[in-house]
Amino acid sequence: MREAPAFARYGCEKMIYDIRMGPQCVEADGVFFAAYLANPAGGKALPHVIMRDRSGTWSEPVALADVPRFDHHFAPILWLDADRRVHVLSHCHGSLRGSRHVVSVAPTDITGWREGPEVAPSISYPRVVRLPGGRMLLYHRVLGHMGYWTYQTSNDGGFTWKRRATPLVDFDQRPEAPGDEWAGSYHSVAPGKDGESLHIAFVYWDERKRVHPVYGIRLAHMDRYHLYYARLDIASGRLYSAAGKRLGCPVNRREAEKCLVWDTGTRLTNMPSILVERDDRPAFLMPVTGERVDDCAFWCIRREQGAWQRFRVTDTNSTWAGSHLEADGAGGISAFLVGRPGRPGRLPYGGGTLQEWRSPDRGESWEHIGDIVPKAGLVCNNPKPVETAAGEVLRRTLVFFGWEGPDGLAPEGPYGGQAFLWRDGEWL
Repeated sequence: MREAPAFARYGCEKMIYDIRMGPQCVEADGVFFAAYLANPAGGKALPHVIMRDRSGTWSEPVALADVPRFDHHFAPILWLDADRRVHVLSHCHGSLRGSRHVVSVAPTDITGWREGPEVAPSISYPRVVRLPGGRMLLYHRVLGHMGYWTYQTSNDGGFTWKRRATPLVDFDQRPEAPGDEWAGSYHSVAPGKDGESLHIAFVYWDERKRVHPVYGIRLAHMDRYHLYYARLDIASGRLYSAAGKRLGCPVNRREAEKCLVWDTGTRLTNMPSILVERDDRPAFLMPVTGERVDDCAFWCIRREQGAWQRFRVTDTNSTWAGSHLEADGAGGISAFLVGRPGRPGRLPYGGGTLQEWRSPDRGESWEHIGDIVPKAGLVCNNPKPVETAAGEVLRRTLVFFGWEGPDGLAPEGPYGGQAFLWRDGEWL
């Protein structure tokens, strides 16, 4: 495989964000639009957008806005409306007047922009999902770590949004046991096959900043546990467990026990990637620690005959190792995941070798197909699927970022992140 051309450079940590946010690359009639966070000068990383035309030529990158400080949560996401105007939402991290929504002046043209209507007063981790009939859904957190998760919908291509006042998940509400008042959660989502539901996977976050009882250190942003699952009926706002039982909203720490998939005990984990199979049942791929913090493994979890089953895939080095799970088109499953790096280093948000794995039996056994290496020696993370303008996932098409290791990207810069677009063995 030839050395890959990077379509974007000077990226900070999470220039391509993890599974919580998206999309960050959208294809429309052979044209690709990508959004990322970068700054050639270092310091404040800025939201950028870039496009690849049908001839295969990438445009010059366009910086969309200034930001008050460095914050990798300011990473942008994008979508296209029915008129092929490009929308970018960025600068999202909890504050009551923080997010910025801009819209391209002309269809499929990223050279001119105007301010769009406010999407919501407070947004963190925005994830836009396409629904039938031109509808859209935005799933996100409101406020900070102790905030709540909710959604809103749009019928006009994402110009205006109908907000819901009722929180869906709010772990620290109605505390019943010690620690509940310091409980939060982090989520990943995928649309249901029926177009009327949303599959929601979430993990528990412990805000107490305590010393871990097994690992003996303060874990900060890694202090996450367990796996929960709920299905949202979009029209009514009702949540249901995998067994079809209605959950009380907002789901707090104790109510979440009704939708527990895996109690990992003291082992750490993080948000899973989600595959919605033909029968509209979700399968998950997630990292879980072992005897050490850097001793992790990816696990595939799916439900059969009313019970959740777990199957080990391979080793990795961090619960921040990214992944993407998709059907392989032949009745099996493909997993694109970040395995251990070639050289050990300090990687606060993970990173390693991007690998392809395949299961012919819906996750029970796995075969390593090969590594996806843009350039020798790069540490990579956050493989994300590319979506069409209609919201369909393009099979075997990924956007991700990499950098010269062995350590992570320093927040003060200069930034050495590079973004790549891969499609079925080819670099675009």
